[in-house]
Amino acid sequence: MRDSTQLPVTRRMLPSLYQSLCLILSSQNLSGINLSGINLSGINLSGISPSSINLGTSALFLHSRICQRLAKFQIPRPIKHQSQRFGIFALACFVAVTLSGCANSLETCARTELKLTWAEPAELQATVTILSSDEFEGRKTQTQGAAKSRDYIKQQFEDLNFQPWGADFIVPFEYQTFFTQETGANVVATAMATAPTNRWRIIVAHYDHLGMSGSKIYHGADDNASGVAAMLAIAKHWQQQFALQPNTLPKVNLMFVATDAEEPGLYGSIALVEQLKTRLPEATFELMINLDMVSHPGRPYGIYLEGSRNFTQFNQFKPLLNQQNRLCIKLTHPKPVGRSIQSTDWLRASDHYPFHKANIPWLYFGVPTHPQYHTPEDTVATIDITFLAAVTESAFELLQLNAEYLKN
Repeated sequence: MRDSTQLPVTRRMLPSLYQSLCLILSSQNLSGINLSGINLSGINLSGISPSSINLGTSALFLHSRICQRLAKFQIPRPIKHQSQRFGIFALACFVAVTLSGCANSLETCARTELKLTWAEPAELQATVTILSSDEFEGRKTQTQGAAKSRDYIKQQFEDLNFQPWGADFIVPFEYQTFFTQETGANVVATAMATAPTNRWRIIVAHYDHLGMSGSKIYHGADDNASGVAAMLAIAKHWQQQFALQPNTLPKVNLMFVATDAEEPGLYGSIALVEQLKTRLPEATFELMINLDMVSHPGRPYGIYLEGSRNFTQFNQFKPLLNQQNRLCIKLTHPKPVGRSIQSTDWLRASDHYPFHKANIPWLYFGVPTHPQYHTPEDTVATIDITFLAAVTESAFELLQLNAEYLKN
């Protein structure tokens, strides 16, 4: 992922809404609340009796945590009165979120709750270990480390019996920096549908990193050997499913792309988008999935998924992404707190941005920046392999979504 910018941030907690919700959930009798006529985001709550709403354990947990957090606040009397008046609306918001499928009771954001189904942590760790090793010298564009990375990824594609996109898996491109013309090379594999189709889905992970500074190696285990490892594991699982149960997969062409020169300016993905326009002018690109920094969770213990606002039916297919592995998926990165925290423009931070500008639907899995980000300490020893495996499985669920979910 590209560098962030330093911005001072001031943040204040406004507890009144949560206080209202706490008061409502603490009530022993909700039968007097009339929800008729309330309509939130197209969800009509008319006719729903509060006594018939099963808030369940997730609501009790929410109630307990919210009340604990708010216990330390001294709420002025006017705010208390407004909280009581606002209580019905707070309850309606909670019910609307629950009914719309936004709240997933399986999400606990706890490592112990992850339930892997097919991803192999040992294989993922082996890939990250190789790509982030000293031998690959940080994989900086136009270095021997980058060339070794391309050769390794190409060999994996060949072993999985994928086809190159053209004459070779390695697809070169040129890009302009301030004063010079530079060269890079993406590694591109294709898996064609059984019957001819113009439908395409693309999964992208950049393989380049920062290289070396003197004798220091910027290993780039999380950024972004982890994304490449996840992409290769997904490619392998797709081939296995295609061989055993082809009818369970969508009838689409796939493109797996390890991009180069992401760190200096998203140049690999910019070149890829231009090549797609010229080489596949009749194609319908249903989805681009970007995997960039997917193995170093923070708090809460979860992955962040940007781009959900691009899909009108996202609330319908989000539960499919983690119904097996119980991965905690957050839809927006957390706001930075304090003067020294990096603030990131997540739209422009990684390889999904050129696709966004080309009006190609995209979704981006990634974690926030962490202390090892863009340092020599971003090594395989600091990543969470179980978490990486869970993200890999959820990304595969995205790749095989029914096309109806992706129509807007």
